[in-house]
Amino acid sequence: NGTTNGTINGSHTLEVMLYTVRLGPSVYWDLNESFGLSASAGPAIGIVSGDYKYDEIVSAGGVNARNHGQFGATDLVYGGYVNTTLMYHVPNEKADIYVGAQYMTMGDATFSGGGREGRLNLGGQVYISAGINWPF
Repeated sequence: NGTTNGTINGSHTLEVMLYTVRLGPSVYWDLNESFGLSASAGPAIGIVSGDYKYDEIVSAGGVNARNHGQFGATDLVYGGYVNTTLMYHVPNEKADIYVGAQYMTMGDATFSGGGREGRLNLGGQVYISAGINWPF
C-alpha cells in the first residue's frame, strides 16, 4: 500500500453582486445662506450573491487530470455606515451642488459547496459622490 504525492494548480474566482440596505436617521443643518450639511449613521445589511468557479490541473503519479466546476451561493452580511454631504445653495436658483462621502464596513461573506469554501472580506469601503440637486 503506497502513497503518491501530487499537486493541484489552477485558478479560483469568486464573482459576486452586493446589495445593501442602510437603516438610520439623517440630520440636516443650514450652516448659512449658502451652505448646508447633512449627516447620517446606522446599521447596514447586505446580501451577497454569486458564483465560486474553479479550474484546476491535478497531477499525481505522472498523470494529469483537469477538474473544473462552479457553485452558486448567497450570504447575508451585517455592518454599519456613516455618511456626510456638504451642499452649496446656488443663488437665485432652486439648485444645490453637493459633494459627499460615506464609509461602510461589512462582515465577511462565506461561500461553500462540494467541499470547497471561498471567503469574501468586505472590510470597509469608502464612497464619494458629487452632483446637482435641481427640483422641478
